[in-house]
Amino acid sequence: MTEDPAPEIDLLDTAHIECPYKIYEHLHKQGGIGVDPNIGTVVAGYDVLAAVAKNTQVYSSSITEDGRGPRHMGINPEPVQDDVEEILSTAHPIVNALFTADPPEHTRHRKLISKALSPRSVRALEPQIREITTTLIDAFIGRGSVDFIPEFAVPLPVTVIADILGVDRKDIWTFKEWGDLMISGNIDMLSHERRREVAHAVVELHEYFVPRIEERRRKPTDDLLSIMVNTEVDGEPPLTTEELLPIIDQILLAGHETTTNLIGNAMLVLLNDHALMARLRANPADIPAMVEEALRWDPPIQCTYRRTTRDDDLEGVPVERGSMVIPMWAGANWDPAVFPNPERFDIDRPMTKPHMGFGFGPHFCAGAELARIEARVAFEELFTRLGNITLDEASSDLTHLPSFASHGYRKIGLRFEAL
Repeated sequence: MTEDPAPEIDLLDTAHIECPYKIYEHLHKQGGIGVDPNIGTVVAGYDVLAAVAKNTQVYSSSITEDGRGPRHMGINPEPVQDDVEEILSTAHPIVNALFTADPPEHTRHRKLISKALSPRSVRALEPQIREITTTLIDAFIGRGSVDFIPEFAVPLPVTVIADILGVDRKDIWTFKEWGDLMISGNIDMLSHERRREVAHAVVELHEYFVPRIEERRRKPTDDLLSIMVNTEVDGEPPLTTEELLPIIDQILLAGHETTTNLIGNAMLVLLNDHALMARLRANPADIPAMVEEALRWDPPIQCTYRRTTRDDDLEGVPVERGSMVIPMWAGANWDPAVFPNPERFDIDRPMTKPHMGFGFGPHFCAGAELARIEARVAFEELFTRLGNITLDEASSDLTHLPSFASHGYRKIGLRFEAL
């Protein structure tokens, strides 16, 4: 336990966004706790973060101060402006659900979607995922080059999640735009104009999905949206539309941007480690271990948020009731007490404790199995079809997206030889 004040950090600093791991290393030397004066208390120590994640009574996932449910209005402390509220007033009513709910509501939601997102259900999607992957590769393999993010790493998970949710493929890019805006509304600081854009996306997404939810209640289909709409477990009533809409939003978050950045971040590792890429080509069975280490070493979601329900103490650092606490999952993944030499990318690393690339505790990512399968299939097919993969520096921009919560590259250009 530290007796010194927690070190101050600035999560919005450009240097931190580009390389957050220097701050995590600093925090671990100072007790694993830091404070961003403009946002809240940052928790990077593995064991204390595990305790926070499990203590849902004190560290609530319902982070809106008014308790009105997920607002998608960023983590800004200032009130939502009147013109933005007017836009949101036309959205369908929603409640805190799954990711933004605490037990017992969270427990019920998790139980009701477990059938739709169970490992068995998700594994059954692998042939469809592989077909989407090969179709995407077919579109660029003849060129010998690819703009990797928009031509592969984005459309793969977006198409998969759209199919799962019964979205027409012609609407996929609109679907992605909504998802990007709502994800930003969940994890970023938003300007007034950005709040307006997000509010419009919320309304449009609701207008798109409410009829589909109602249609599946009348006439169930075989997609996972229908399963989520109609499942009953242990006498629990099916999810309401007010519950389903925020859960759909969360599946968007878990289902596309995170997987896009996971695939992009892992590819950058391999471009800088030709021996490892050669090993994976020769031994595809090692790809899942590479994916797990990528989730530890450079996870696509660096942090989420909790709000305290009472005063508490974290390793000697006081936290006040109603204040924001930031579980820094990526920081815990670099805790040297749990992962020796955390800066080393090592797919043979013994995992005596699980990495937190998908979070930890009751709110462990419901879409983890889907992301793992998509990343594995992506690299299996890339290594089968593409040889001599190298970075095209002239067509790349390896600066990071402007978010301290979501971590991925702007532009990755690749050159290769068709096999």
